[in-house]
Amino acid sequence: MKKVITLGLVLLLLVSLLSACGGGGSTPGSTPDNSVNNSAPSASDSGGNDSSPPASTPAATNPPIKRTVEVPDEPLDLTDDSIYFVIIDGVKIILPEATVQDFLNIGFVFGDDFDENSEVAANSAAYSGFNLGAEMFKEGTQALIYVYAVNTTDHSLPLKDCEIGTVYFDERIGSAFDISTVCNLSYGCTEEEIMSVLGDLSDDIFTQTAYGNNQLRYFAEGHGEFWFTTKDKDSGAFRQIGVHSAK
Repeated sequence: MKKVITLGLVLLLLVSLLSACGGGGSTPGSTPDNSVNNSAPSASDSGGNDSSPPASTPAATNPPIKRTVEVPDEPLDLTDDSIYFVIIDGVKIILPEATVQDFLNIGFVFGDDFDENSEVAANSAAYSGFNLGAEMFKEGTQALIYVYAVNTTDHSLPLKDCEIGTVYFDERIGSAFDISTVCNLSYGCTEEEIMSVLGDLSDDIFTQTAYGNNQLRYFAEGHGEFWFTTKDKDSGAFRQIGVHSAK
C-alpha cells in the first residue's frame, strides 16, 4: 500500500504552484500547458495518489455554488470506508467501489492525454505527464476534475476498468456541475464547517498536516483521507478539496 505520509511534500509543491499560477489549463482537444511544472508520480506509486490538484483547472464562467453543510449528530468515523465518496449532479460514487467507468457513465470524458481504452500496466497508476492525475472534463463544459486511477491487478487493464484512488477538484468548476462529498462538504467550506463534520483534529485518530494554516488534512491509515487546501485569507473558505480511498 502506498505510504500516504509522502503527501505533505507533494501538497506543499502544488499549493505553491497554485499561488504562483492563474487559471488556464487544457481542454479536450487542446495541447496541455507545458508551463505547469508538476512532477508525475514515481513507478512505485501503485496504491493511489492522494495529492492535491494542480493549478491548471480552467476558470469557470459562472460563480461557484455555495452549499449548506449538513452537520451530523457526532463527528464522522474516519475508519468507515463508506464516507469516502463524491456526489456529482446527484449521482453518488463511492470511491472504494468505483472505477473510471462510473465517471464515464455520468458524462465525463478525457482530455488529450488519455482515452478510456488507454492501457494501464499491472500494479501501476494512470497519470498525465503534465498533471498529477488524469483530467476528466464534464461533457459540454470546460470544467474538470482530476482522478487518480490505479490498476492493482497483476495484468494490464484499459483505463475505463481501473479503480479510482483519488478525486480532487476546486472552485473554478463554478456552476458547470455540482460536486460535493460527505455531508455536502465541498470547495467554499470553512474550517469550522469541516470540523463540525469531521471533528477537532486529534493525533489519536487522524493526522493533521498544515502549511501556514493553509491546509486541513484528515487521514485514517488503511481507509482514506480528506484534505482541504488553499484557504482564502479573507473569507476563510478552502478553495480545493480532495477525497482519497486507500487501495
